[in-house]
Amino acid sequence: MSAGATTRCVLVAQGHPRLSEGLRGWLQASFDGVFMVADRASLLEGVTRLQPALVVVDLALAEGRLAALLADMQQQAPHSRTLLLSDHDDPRADAVALAAGAAAVVHKAALAYELSPAVDAVLAGRRFSPSAGAH
Repeated sequence: MSAGATTRCVLVAQGHPRLSEGLRGWLQASFDGVFMVADRASLLEGVTRLQPALVVVDLALAEGRLAALLADMQQQAPHSRTLLLSDHDDPRADAVALAAGAAAVVHKAALAYELSPAVDAVLAGRRFSPSAGAH
């Protein structure tokens, strides 16, 4: 991420402990607070309480109801932006996620080189998709 990062917080909703801790380590250098949850109910509660600038969500937590999850999050925290983590490299699924309201999609296999530009894009008010980068 860029130097002079924001003083806002980020909420990470991810069910894999190793990946969660890796994300925490990377994000804590750029945000004042990094909060971790591992399930859908905790995600919605955290979004409501924290009103984070960024919410990083594992697509698996959507449980097949991505549009409903994003709508619930938008209703609870209208200024929060969502970055989805996906296990799948599927441009059609990425397009559906962006159309449903996600600001970015990052494939887990590409985290090392896509997470930083995706976070920068989202915080700057742009969208990010694996195939097209920031736009």
